[in-house]
Amino acid sequence: MEVDFQDILQALGPGEGQNVVWSIFLYVIFGFALLTLLLTPDKNMVPTLLIAGVLLAAIIAKLSLGIEPPLIERKDFGMMLINIVMFVFPLIAVGMARARKNKMAAPAMITSLIGGAYFFMFWVVVQRA
Repeated sequence: MEVDFQDILQALGPGEGQNVVWSIFLYVIFGFALLTLLLTPDKNMVPTLLIAGVLLAAIIAKLSLGIEPPLIERKDFGMMLINIVMFVFPLIAVGMARARKNKMAAPAMITSLIGGAYFFMFWVVVQRA
């Protein structure tokens, strides 16, 4: 199987139609999760892995929107679990982080809020229909 770099860029691009809205949400979630990961204090392995899970979930969700056949169908239970991961894992990571001055709290909370909005909007518009 030959992998073409242009196909990868096309799958990670914003797409067209209704996919643009979902892609923008996923880009913002990925960006804030990456910022949270970079601000996570040292010696906090579990919160680091949880935020890395959010990054992985955002990539899987984006690839499921961008390629045919998708990795996970839009109405599958697995897609709902991926969306829940983007909502819940940042909250758990903030609660588990051990530091006197927790710099990761604000970006993680923003990630969770945007992840929650994405989860509920995706559920109402795509999965429930």
